[in-house]
Amino acid sequence: MTAKKEINSLIQLLNIRILLSVLVVINGLWLTLPVLVQSIGHFGKDTTEFVYWMQTLGFLHLLELPRFTLGATSVLFGIFLARRARIAWIFTIFILLVLTILDLILGVAYLFHGIYSFTLFVLLLRFWRHFPQHSATNTAVVALFSIAALIFYSVLGTLYLGQHFTPKVINLFDAFYFSMVSMTTVGYGDIIPVSVASRTFTISVVLFGITIFTTSVVYLVGVAAHGTREIVQKRLSQMKDHYVVVGSSVLARYVYKGLRERDIKTVVVCDKDSRNLFPADAVVVTGDASEISTLDEASVGDASHMMALNDNDVDNTYVLLAAKEVAGERVKTVTVINEERNRKKLQLLHPNYVFSITEMGGEILMKYLSGENINNEVIADLLINHIQER
Repeated sequence: MTAKKEINSLIQLLNIRILLSVLVVINGLWLTLPVLVQSIGHFGKDTTEFVYWMQTLGFLHLLELPRFTLGATSVLFGIFLARRARIAWIFTIFILLVLTILDLILGVAYLFHGIYSFTLFVLLLRFWRHFPQHSATNTAVVALFSIAALIFYSVLGTLYLGQHFTPKVINLFDAFYFSMVSMTTVGYGDIIPVSVASRTFTISVVLFGITIFTTSVVYLVGVAAHGTREIVQKRLSQMKDHYVVVGSSVLARYVYKGLRERDIKTVVVCDKDSRNLFPADAVVVTGDASEISTLDEASVGDASHMMALNDNDVDNTYVLLAAKEVAGERVKTVTVINEERNRKKLQLLHPNYVFSITEMGGEILMKYLSGENINNEVIADLLINHIQER
């Protein structure tokens, strides 16, 4: 009985999502099909050239252009709503709100459609949990299409109202330039809307730019960041017998550099603010290194060595304790002593190698007194050799 109830519940949820998706597509077709049918008789053999093509747009009323654009995007968003895409839900909510406002402005002739849009708006808000999907593919497609649709609307609208600007907009490049300047809210002021119609249109472009354009760009950046994280996770999953460097201190960075020069697989664990201290192609896990979950993400359990190289001995102590939980005895642990008075406390954790800054200083001094060349590479080599000998 329980399984049957779960299946029925799943079917019910699926039906609600599909029903809402179909209603959104119908709303989009409601706005686009009349314009498409009306345009059939206006585009003939004389409209192959750009100038003649623009002249045929006279059959469009000013407010039909945004309604047509919003309708076309609604059709696509309805398809992605069926796939539970959250970004499609967000944009659809915004579009329905704009359409409701437009229908109220246009008067009684558009009242029925306004009621339909508002009802659909309320239903989507009520069933928002049915659209939780953050798929990278869905996000990228919806965001790119939204940007393309907004550019289409802005450019076409600017050309349509070209005589209402100073200077007049009579070519595609100027229309595209004005559209981008308006969408990004830069506003250089070299092209100025001088009529009520052009100013209203410009306000709509700015509003759409602030909402749809900006949101789409943010989502695309998020997709890129998500893709980067997936690449890092894939590289981590393939690592075995690697070195884990914990910390972002100068010492940690030199050790990382030395390991990379020797082509030794290395993972860095540090806080988010220190990520930029390491190369862009470095495999870095950001988070609290004293947390077992962070060390698990760095695959410490499969590592060869785990090095706690923070500037603070207390931090290194917590890292070693967490590493013991994750790695056990198989993984060799290395730590640095920043203050000699903490040596005994750190040794109680039985790290495989305890490296003292004081001892390191003594070795460097002896090399210097012996006339040997001392530089950053020598220091890194000295530390790596000590660790590998252990």
